[in-house]
Amino acid sequence: MSSGKNSGNKRKSFGGLGFLTALEFMNDDGNSNAAAAENSNGDDNGTNNTTRKQHPTVAKDTPSDRHVLKPMAPNQSSFTMNLTVRGLQFYKENVLSIDIESTVILQRQSDNEHDENAIAAYNGTRQQVGHVAKEQAAILASLMDDNIIKLEDGLVKEQTDTVSSISVEVTLLNEDKRDDFETLYQQISVVTYKAKKEAKRSSIIDEAAVEEYASGITKQDSETAATCTIDICQQPSLPWKKNEDGSAASWPPAPEVLEKMCVGHANDEAWWQENAGLKPPSQWNVQGAIDLLPNLSMSRDQKARASDVLDNAVHGVTNVWSDETLVGMRDLMHSENFWSHRGADAFIRSFGGPYVLGQQEGKLKLIKGSPHIPLTEKICHGHNLVYMMVHFEEPPAPGFNTIIFGLNLRRSGFHYHQDTIASLKPKNEPMIRNQPVVTTVYYQKPSVDDGKELVLWKPLLNFKPKGDSLYLAARGIRTTHGMIHVQRAGLQGHAQHGIFHTPLFSKNEGEDDDEYIVSSDPRRGYRVAITARITHPDSEKRLDPFIKNSHYQKIIGPNGLSSLHLS
Repeated sequence: MSSGKNSGNKRKSFGGLGFLTALEFMNDDGNSNAAAAENSNGDDNGTNNTTRKQHPTVAKDTPSDRHVLKPMAPNQSSFTMNLTVRGLQFYKENVLSIDIESTVILQRQSDNEHDENAIAAYNGTRQQVGHVAKEQAAILASLMDDNIIKLEDGLVKEQTDTVSSISVEVTLLNEDKRDDFETLYQQISVVTYKAKKEAKRSSIIDEAAVEEYASGITKQDSETAATCTIDICQQPSLPWKKNEDGSAASWPPAPEVLEKMCVGHANDEAWWQENAGLKPPSQWNVQGAIDLLPNLSMSRDQKARASDVLDNAVHGVTNVWSDETLVGMRDLMHSENFWSHRGADAFIRSFGGPYVLGQQEGKLKLIKGSPHIPLTEKICHGHNLVYMMVHFEEPPAPGFNTIIFGLNLRRSGFHYHQDTIASLKPKNEPMIRNQPVVTTVYYQKPSVDDGKELVLWKPLLNFKPKGDSLYLAARGIRTTHGMIHVQRAGLQGHAQHGIFHTPLFSKNEGEDDDEYIVSSDPRRGYRVAITARITHPDSEKRLDPFIKNSHYQKIIGPNGLSSLHLS
């Protein structure tokens, strides 16, 4: 609990007209109009009039009180308000212990050399995490100093890297100041309304945001594509699997195989939609990856080792999700405050367990998971069934239980990486070993963006083709809207994968037959990778020591703050 403290500073007391006029002349940006307030401290002839009781009216450019808060009830002695805590980026280690619903302690900091109205915010162990927003502190400070109000401990409701929104109960301590207490109630309402309106406006991901983030990003991806020396689009795909005689196995699996898996018939649309949001397997198109090894300049032994690592390990499945499920995914991703910003043009959201981004110590970002909703549970189950159908075995227990939505507005993605790294415990700890990867690709504009990107895989060890292009990989899959690419359990420790623009090869007219121009066609819309993961049931507990020891550069979620307003 924190309460006001009589600081003895030079500000006028709350009971005087000085504070009330500061409320009355609050500007749109939340700062008081000092000149107006100063001029209103006396009557027209300059006589001091602080003994006269007056109440401010809300400025005309502010919303009406009746649209913000209900009138205060007779004899009401407390109310709850939202305050903004800023400056979290200056207290990174202390902020790591703050999460949604964490307690924040508020205390006047009258000796603050930068702001005499300062109200400091502390975590549960009394380590500072920031300050109450200056415009809000300007209203509250003198009431706390004069023991008119008390601020109870706050609860965190939303949080970004730099700002936290907390819910705080305000209690009246001096019944004689009830008029001022009610004025505070209405004025804080107006300020909060404006802050929420501005926050909502600044957190919208719209065309302006896309244009801002696109600068330089697509150019960089295109320059990378120009280094490709293999016309990947012309290379054949491997079969889903091979029969014992070496011939390509047919799809879908035989009825007796499906029966052993305890799933619906390959043509049973109702069963697959109801249980997993999928089309029936008879409509799926299942293929192995594009084989790039024949085009690489490397020894036969190296190619053989790469084949041993990647054969039957990577597949692409198209025409798999039902139209109803794809629409549900879109509606969910376009819901209010769904996304959290992870950096540059990338946004993220997790349901189920946590996930850790990054490939090296000191640059890890922890993504906390929101509780599942029916749709995300169905998406998890759909990924489980697709994995089982492709590999004829269930994913490792307890099965896919976490879904991560990763949004890129314009960038093709990220270069080679691993989702689990056994030697990097702060990253690897939430997830089970031998982690499989099953990812659905969602395009905003599939009619123009289908096929514009590739997922490429290459072994970690003894894979050194001649050349320095990032496209010198062993396997690849060209992505389309709604496609699921499936990576076998256990591959994480032996291979990396990345997402890149699809290189386009065209003949250079008038030149030698072997001369080509390599280019790419960047996406016109956003892309979301919806990835299934298998996390330990006690993932949160496993992460505690790493959080306490500041292993994470950034903690994101579990709730989102940004809304996707793109058609």
